[in-house]
Amino acid sequence: MMNGRLRAAREPGLLIAGAVLLIYAPVFPGLSRLVVLPALLLAPGYALLRLLGRATGTRSISMAVPVSLVVVVCASLVLDVSGIRLDPLSLGSLLGAATALFLVASYGRQLVAGALRQRRRPLPGDRDLVRDDAAVGERR
Repeated sequence: MMNGRLRAAREPGLLIAGAVLLIYAPVFPGLSRLVVLPALLLAPGYALLRLLGRATGTRSISMAVPVSLVVVVCASLVLDVSGIRLDPLSLGSLLGAATALFLVASYGRQLVAGALRQRRRPLPGDRDLVRDDAAVGERR
């Protein structure tokens, strides 16, 4: 049985909520921005791991935090190099957009992989297309 924490991390709605929370982080006044911290630590990293196909199992949740920190550092470097002032609005918007982009791209990757799998599967009547691996292995 899957534990509740892992099930919650696999829900795409939570990743979308994390992206939206990151975008609207500047709206929260003062210390109430700490509400955004879980989204900051999990959403970008988990969405990127999902895009890379590594978001399976309990280990992916613990890997999401360091990956998120790397994404945050890279985003702040991109903002600094591009001359955009580093503030909660710009960083939150960039991280929220990146999270949403990673999530959408992961679903696109799944659709393409599913379509390729369907195309490679031979039809039941096409016996000549099915390769017999045992016969190939014996010919060595």
